Amino acid sequence: YDSFDEYSNNYDIYREIQSRVGEDYNLFPEDIIEKDTKNRHSIIMDCLRLRKYILKFVNKEECKKKNCCAYVNYLLNKGIHNYYKSQKYIFKFYTSYMNHDSNKHIMNICGPEINVMGEDKYEKIKKLYTSYDLYKNFTSKKHTTPPCYSAISCANTYNKIIVEHSYLDDIKFCKAVNSFKNVFENDQYILTKKCGTSVPQLLSYPDTCNNAQETSIHGASFPEPQIGKRIDMQEASKESPYPQEEDNMRDIPNEGTTSPSSFGTTLPISLFSSGMGGLLILLSFYKFTPLGQWLKLRTQRFGGIKKNFDEELYEMQQSTSEYDERNSEYNVYNISYNSS
Repeated sequence: YDSFDEYSNNYDIYREIQSRVGEDYNLFPEDIIEKDTKNRHSIIMDCLRLRKYILKFVNKEECKKKNCCAYVNYLLNKGIHNYYKSQKYIFKFYTSYMNHDSNKHIMNICGPEINVMGEDKYEKIKKLYTSYDLYKNFTSKKHTTPPCYSAISCANTYNKIIVEHSYLDDIKFCKAVNSFKNVFENDQYILTKKCGTSVPQLLSYPDTCNNAQETSIHGASFPEPQIGKRIDMQEASKESPYPQEEDNMRDIPNEGTTSPSSFGTTLPISLFSSGMGGLLILLSFYKFTPLGQWLKLRTQRFGGIKKNFDEELYEMQQSTSEYDERNSEYNVYNISYNSS
């Protein structure tokens, strides 16, 4: 993809040679296109322009620096879509001409890069280059439309690219789009707001686009979901008003989880309560056991002792019951406190 500067340079070169190929018409090899081929004249003119355009660059290195092959390849694909009604078979004439013995020089420069574009790639380039054309009209001294109108149209066309191609797996396209955003926003006419507020603010690609560029630079690649997850985690850490350590301290235990301090407090109470309960049961049922019967016979002569013993047992049961109630209330309070 051409940057705006590359596009402008290649655009000017092509316009310069566009109407200057008539003298080369008779030099076109007869064996490439048959006489009765439909649109033969137009196809020959395309081939001659292709050759003359490439010859404007001294060598492959100069052409590569200005991305000249990508630009002319787009023009050929644009002609296929608009003029030849998507008859892609016409491309075989372009490649045959490039591979002809008389064109070894241009073949070495752009040969492999002249090909049919996929629909998705073509549509993306078309929208991007349309934005370039509108911006050129805006900055040109000879406006074909009022300058602010071109700026508005350019901004709307650019924003449409962001909306319609929000998910990007094409790093080079992403780079070209971001680069043009900087060019447009740093234009003095835009910076000084000479068009007022009528020019829409340019949208931005999400961070995934920039991360993809950084990933490409460092020679690493990550699946898209992992990149998105890493970004979400970074954003969450930025938005948190507390340090990570404080966030961990604020974690609330799940239900059924017992804290160490609570466990250490309630364990002695629970053991003591269980022991008292077991003793109470033994004392309550002693009289129904053989030992109890024997003790009953031995103590019948000592009615006063039995009476006093029963009274003491009753008082012990009452005291133990009151203790259990208090202990139960404490445990409920303790559980409520720990839960809160």
